[in-house]
Amino acid sequence: MTAAMVAAKSSTLSDPGHVVNVAGGDHDNEPATPAPSNHNRTTIKPTPKASSAFRSYIRVFGYADRLGWTINAISLVTVIGSGVVLPLMNFVFGRFVTVFNNFVVGAVTPDEFRSGIDQYTLYFVYLFLGKFVLSYIWTTLLSANGIRIARSLRIDFLNHTLRQEIAFFDSAEGGSVSNHVTTNISLVNQGISEKLGIAVQATSTFIAAFVVAFTVQWKLTLITLCIVPTIVIVVAICMAINTSQEKRIMGVYSRASQLAEEIFSTIRTAHAFWAYPKLSNKYGDILHEAIPVWKTVSPNMAVMFSVEFFCIYSGYGLAFWQGIRMYHRGEIAESGSVVTVIFAVLLAAQSLTQIAPQTVVVSKAAAAAQHLFEIIDRESRIDSLSDEGAKPDECSGEIEFRNVVFAYPSRPDVQVLKSLNLALPANKTTAIVGASGSGKSTIVGLVERWFGPLSGDILVDGRKIEEYNIQWLRTNIRLVQQEPVLFNGTVLQNVANGLSGTPMADLDDEHKQKLVEDACRAAFAHEFIEDMPHGYNTQIGERGAMLSGGQKQRIAIARSVISNPRVLLLDEATSALDPNAERIVQKALNNVAVGRTMVVIAHRLSTIRDADNIVVMSSGTIIEQGTHKNLMASGGAYSRLVLAQDLGQDREDDDSSDKEAGITVDTITMAKTVSYAAAQGQASPGALEEGKMGPNHSLLKVLWIIAREQITLWPSYIIMLIACTSAGLTYPAMAILFSRVMEAFALTGDAMLEKGDFYSLMFFIVALGNLVAYALIGWFCNVIATQTITYYRHEIFNSIIRQPMTFFDDPANTTGALVTHLSQEPQSVHELLSYNVGVIIIVIVNLLSSCILAVIVGWKLGLVLVLGALPPLVLAGYIRIRLEFKLDDDTSARFANSTAIASEAVLAIRTVASLALEKQIIDRYEASLRNVAKTSLKSLVWTMFWYSLSQSMSFLAMALGFWYGGRLLSFGEYSATQFYTVFIAVIFSGEAAATFFTYSTSITKAQRAANYIFRLRNSVPPENKDDNPPITEKRGEGGVQIDTRDLEFAYPGRPTAKVLKGVSPQVEPGQFVAFVGASGCGKTTMINLLERFYDPTSGTILFDGIDSATVHVGTHRSAIALVQQEPVLYQGSIRENIALGVAESDDPAAVSDEDIISACRQANIHTFVESLPEGLATPCGSQGLQLSGGQRQRIAIARALIRKPRLLLLDEATSSLDTESERVVQAALDAAAKGGEDGLGVRRTTVAVAHRLSTIKGADRIFVFSHGRVAESGSHEELLEARGIYYQMCLGQSLDRAA
Repeated sequence: MTAAMVAAKSSTLSDPGHVVNVAGGDHDNEPATPAPSNHNRTTIKPTPKASSAFRSYIRVFGYADRLGWTINAISLVTVIGSGVVLPLMNFVFGRFVTVFNNFVVGAVTPDEFRSGIDQYTLYFVYLFLGKFVLSYIWTTLLSANGIRIARSLRIDFLNHTLRQEIAFFDSAEGGSVSNHVTTNISLVNQGISEKLGIAVQATSTFIAAFVVAFTVQWKLTLITLCIVPTIVIVVAICMAINTSQEKRIMGVYSRASQLAEEIFSTIRTAHAFWAYPKLSNKYGDILHEAIPVWKTVSPNMAVMFSVEFFCIYSGYGLAFWQGIRMYHRGEIAESGSVVTVIFAVLLAAQSLTQIAPQTVVVSKAAAAAQHLFEIIDRESRIDSLSDEGAKPDECSGEIEFRNVVFAYPSRPDVQVLKSLNLALPANKTTAIVGASGSGKSTIVGLVERWFGPLSGDILVDGRKIEEYNIQWLRTNIRLVQQEPVLFNGTVLQNVANGLSGTPMADLDDEHKQKLVEDACRAAFAHEFIEDMPHGYNTQIGERGAMLSGGQKQRIAIARSVISNPRVLLLDEATSALDPNAERIVQKALNNVAVGRTMVVIAHRLSTIRDADNIVVMSSGTIIEQGTHKNLMASGGAYSRLVLAQDLGQDREDDDSSDKEAGITVDTITMAKTVSYAAAQGQASPGALEEGKMGPNHSLLKVLWIIAREQITLWPSYIIMLIACTSAGLTYPAMAILFSRVMEAFALTGDAMLEKGDFYSLMFFIVALGNLVAYALIGWFCNVIATQTITYYRHEIFNSIIRQPMTFFDDPANTTGALVTHLSQEPQSVHELLSYNVGVIIIVIVNLLSSCILAVIVGWKLGLVLVLGALPPLVLAGYIRIRLEFKLDDDTSARFANSTAIASEAVLAIRTVASLALEKQIIDRYEASLRNVAKTSLKSLVWTMFWYSLSQSMSFLAMALGFWYGGRLLSFGEYSATQFYTVFIAVIFSGEAAATFFTYSTSITKAQRAANYIFRLRNSVPPENKDDNPPITEKRGEGGVQIDTRDLEFAYPGRPTAKVLKGVSPQVEPGQFVAFVGASGCGKTTMINLLERFYDPTSGTILFDGIDSATVHVGTHRSAIALVQQEPVLYQGSIRENIALGVAESDDPAAVSDEDIISACRQANIHTFVESLPEGLATPCGSQGLQLSGGQRQRIAIARALIRKPRLLLLDEATSSLDTESERVVQAALDAAAKGGEDGLGVRRTTVAVAHRLSTIKGADRIFVFSHGRVAESGSHEELLEARGIYYQMCLGQSLDRAA
């Protein structure tokens, strides 16, 4: 520890790192000619050989501040002092043996003997006080400092993670950040606090024992010392191997956590497609990659433990064999000297048994630290937190692309931009349109400096973009993305995030509130925010889940305009708005565009008709540009796009119709909502508590349940139990052997040597037995732990994805918190069931057998010690366990909250980068961790009091045994053999009890973790447990008939805010029906109810005349396919993502390529997929982010169509598509609705939620929602004639007006 700390202090926190090769990509990428060889700005430096795990472990101590180093120094002194106490007891005991022998030979009287006993008894009391005080100091200080260092490491890790360029996050290189900041840093914390202290204490005991032995008899000690190099060499080699194995296993689990993170954050897709078995298998396949590595751990553990204990007990026999000979020859004058040396070997043996389990913990900490430092040391190509670069006082906002060539790092041979030359003049609005994948969003990514071009230059105000400070650049250029991302917190906090990095960020709350309200008014969000229960202070849930898509989009716009940026980038900024809201917001955007540069990417061309310049792109090049008027006159590509979106209104009707209806643009008001259409953030308190209550089993019940569930492991359990029992019985056997050897010292001549040889041989036999026993323990404990951790990690994942939607509505169940549980709980169970459970069984067997032996051999002394000394010791340990339970729960809860912040930031890294929120996220994260050390210290002060008592009370037991046993001897009631047997048995049992409580942390965590797993399992609805829902006798043909009757609904978290108020839409089989209306009026809620994500508060939904609530939810969903507003893809190939939609098969590989290709053709994605080098096998990347928004949406549509559903639910299914793709996909959807290629041969029922009215003008029936009710319904033509709400919405989107 000393060397580690000194080395750490001299090392810096952040050694110069190197860049590692990344694979990632983003938005728009269409096939093209290979990129030029000039990769001048994308060459990534090769990774140097990773630093050793041990060096990484040492570096962790460098995170201690001055106070931390003071604490470390005090801890080091006290932990060494605590380790020295036991060998001093040896010294006292050796002196006692001499006094005893003098009494036996009559050299002292019984009174003198009792006086000597009293004196040595006092020494034991002094040793108890020393051990207690020293233990209390080091355990409290080291644990508290461990938490402080872990906090600093967490903050530094997140700091370096958020510095990385976007390509890093698009690749699998970083692994799961949640996994790193929970599991890996928790492992580091364990390895630098109490467990390290125990290892150092045991080491100091080991060294001090030999120092005492050398002082007493150097020659005999030197002979027995030969066992030490063997142990050290074997343990060192095994440790090095184990660290390497742990690192590989952690890499696998990090990838598994990354997949889990994606799935938990998009859980609706998993539910909609009943994808539980497929996603579970995918997760399980990753977990099983670790099993071959786990199998190599078994022989390593077997060798390490068996050799260690064999050497110890062989050394014990060697010491007796040589000691009795030296005593016989007269080289040793007093028998007590031999006893002191032998007890030194015994203590060294016991200390090494304590070191072994801690070395496993330290090796895990080292492997975890190495993982963390690989990211910390990684040099970001585009460092978002760098202070370097120019920060001009003014920014005029002129942007120019000169011969820019770009390809995403994940596909360097597919050029996205090809020698692009584009001018974006200051204070003008430039619109960019074109097909999905043409390079529009790539331009945004390059302006934001998420990526750098392969060649060419991007200039801002005449200077190369690389010359500017990134924070300055991003605070002057704000972005509103296609899929708006908000953060957990209040509306006020989310909008105020837009001030990050600007001088206004330091304004007082009152001024900030005013700026926020002004920005929300400009974005047409003020009204609906005011109608929320707490206005601007309303919590909006993780990723803004409490809000509808339109509401999120408007808050995102407000967030971007609040800082009055010089450049505003709008990437489909109004795609989620209904027509009325879009018209008002567009007017607001036009107002805020005055005096700043605006770059607008749009598929809805109504939003860009007033742009100063419209750029039309195709395959990474510009094909035409000009004003709306000029481009319409030229009759080129833009003109064709406009005509494709026309809704058929004549311009002449526009003004008159507004007047007839008594409506003007300024007076159109949004439908107000208090429902926050998706209400995915807070379930009813009752529903939440139900999950938390559940079973709370004792440790024995937990172990029994685990054993019962793992029947295949029963042979391993039995072998391990036999081996542990054998190892535990070694200790009473040693007590018997020791007492017999003491008899040998009373003999003379050859009889002494014969007896000595025989019992020395017995010690060697015991050593051989331990060689076998500990080999079996090491091997089979790992076998058990491997299967258990894999099984329960898989089960937690499986249980979480099958939870009802209200489970994910609980604020405690954020994605970050769930991934934390997924990483920590199996790890806690694994810690107990690996070598620790073997040690605990050995300790219990030792304790019981030693007590029984003591009572049998000498019942008076035995009962006094067993009943007088052990109960207080056990009580102290038990109180410590109970206190540790609470401490562990509190600490886990605090760290889970901070993990949610980190996880949320990384999942939304593009939003964090565009808003320059990195420093703010780090500050929030640091604030959430700030009080953890302080509050934990208060708990530690009391917890460690009882722990120290449990560790030192064995000295009082020895004192009692010494005093009372000595009196029994002096009065002739006990023989020497009886006394030695009982006393040594009591020493063993006392130490065993103390050792048991050093494992209380593992017991505490494992019991809590197992109960969490069981509660989670019990809270899964019975229907969700079915991998293959029952198939009805007759599934039916063609479309579903939907009959809804007086539906009312309020989300469980907001029972007083009704979203639907007595609606009764009727849908006939095969009809194409559309739901339209203002954001938050209940459209998406209807989709949620039709999918049975929730059940209505009142009213019924009939499918084909059958109440849907009476049908198995899986059977119900098997006939439905959903395409959501924000397309969700998972890491894996395009093929795997599309095959996820097949209802009948658990195995994606069982789906034929013909079916997948057919679905791709229907979704207009086949040509793009064919053009990719790997075709259907092309990886989609994390969250599908290696594809553009439009490409992701078309794959999501293909996934829905391959399902061949009877009911197709489209929630803004074409919102991410460009006009041309939308037209083709819409035709495919129309054809699919009529039967088309799906094999049904008859029309399916289609329900579409749409803001872009061109997509639903051909619907059989359109329902217009307002304030949770159906305001009007009919066909497109009927509603136009009625000149009501729908008519006004159509006017807002009419494009072919005269200039």
